[in-house]
Amino acid sequence: MLSYWAMKVLGSIVCLLPDFMCRLFAKGLGEFAWLVVPAWRKYMAAENIKDCLGVDQKRADEIAKESVTRFGRMIVEVLRFPLLNKDNFRRIVKFEGLEYLEAAFRAHKGVVMATAHYGNWEMLGGSLALLGYPILSITRKQNNGGMDKFINDYRMMLGQQVAYNHGGNSMLAIGHILKAKNLVGILYDQDTGRDGEHLTFFGKPSVVPQGAAFLSRMFGAPIIPLFIHNNPDGTMTTKIYPPLYTPKTTNRNADVSGIMKELVVIVEQEIVRDPAMWFWVHDRWKDGRGKYKKFKEGKSPNDNK
Repeated sequence: MLSYWAMKVLGSIVCLLPDFMCRLFAKGLGEFAWLVVPAWRKYMAAENIKDCLGVDQKRADEIAKESVTRFGRMIVEVLRFPLLNKDNFRRIVKFEGLEYLEAAFRAHKGVVMATAHYGNWEMLGGSLALLGYPILSITRKQNNGGMDKFINDYRMMLGQQVAYNHGGNSMLAIGHILKAKNLVGILYDQDTGRDGEHLTFFGKPSVVPQGAAFLSRMFGAPIIPLFIHNNPDGTMTTKIYPPLYTPKTTNRNADVSGIMKELVVIVEQEIVRDPAMWFWVHDRWKDGRGKYKKFKEGKSPNDNK
């Protein structure tokens, strides 16, 4: 649990620092993060950015780097969670389309919030909890037990409940929340393996988690896509989309697939709008090491030999 207490001490220190020192610390953390990213991930990120966005090498390298260095700011923002409360958090987080979430919640069917590893997704869940919404965030268990406890403590500090995306208790918790007509937050942009929906993401064959559409169909709950963006002045803006509803016909697979296609289009639009907000160094298409190996051998990344 050494990592847990180390983060708690660091958080206490960061909460005492003036804003200008927090910005400097965040910048230093971000630059350090970029230094320690493995070379194959940097190469893969830039190649995927060129493929997905059609930009040149210079712009791809800039986006790849910014997508990592922005984590310095994200870490500092999370460490300062103890300073947030219902009275002050809206000085930091702005909302566009909040009326869509308000109307969906008033419908008393529960709400499935669908987002991505985009911007400060931890602040996204926390800010919705501070708005007063009862929310369960579905998350992956961290490999380091101390870090897992730390981030979950900080999530709950702002009023969120937490359930892991694997394990017997996860579906029980999700079902309980939606039956109580509350909110469930789901990340749907990463590959979940064979049990996901096989779709194209930026024109590439991909596997996408089906959870948002599946839960919407099961409980009749609206899906609210939403994404949080960094602003240059240190604030953030959450963009909230109108609700989607998964139909419930005799063809469950078609019902789920159709909604997941719509959700993929939405996250593509958000990434194009502000590409550095997405987590490009994640090996989304499971081909990063292979691409880098070909590069080191002097081959094209699309060379199948």
